[in-house]
Amino acid sequence: MTLEANVIRDDAVSRTSEGYDVAVHIAWYRSLPLSCIESITITLGDKSFTSEDVKLKWEGELLPLSALADRTEDWWFVQDALTFQVPDASPVNAGEKTKLAVSLATRIPYIIIGPNFPLVQRTDVEKEVTVQ
Repeated sequence: MTLEANVIRDDAVSRTSEGYDVAVHIAWYRSLPLSCIESITITLGDKSFTSEDVKLKWEGELLPLSALADRTEDWWFVQDALTFQVPDASPVNAGEKTKLAVSLATRIPYIIIGPNFPLVQRTDVEKEVTVQ
């Protein structure tokens, strides 16, 4: 199995009163601090949501991605999914199928590819899922 194959699972999308919760697994073989998340774009059906639109659900908090730069002590473990809240005023019903696409950029802090510049792992995955 590739690292990308694990990013989206069949039960990744849940409908909520705000829109959706989307569970995303890391596309790397080692755990990384939350501060390494550079950007994410989530597309459900024909609607795209950028890093400015979504919020990370973390230990009872809703965090904008802009707040993650200082989260060096909070870790995204390889076995755990992060849940992103995606606002949508008209989400599809639970039980319906929809296309889910995730574009994720994560910095790999221990692989330096230039002067003080870490590798940025870019992952694009797409899968048809059933909304929970």
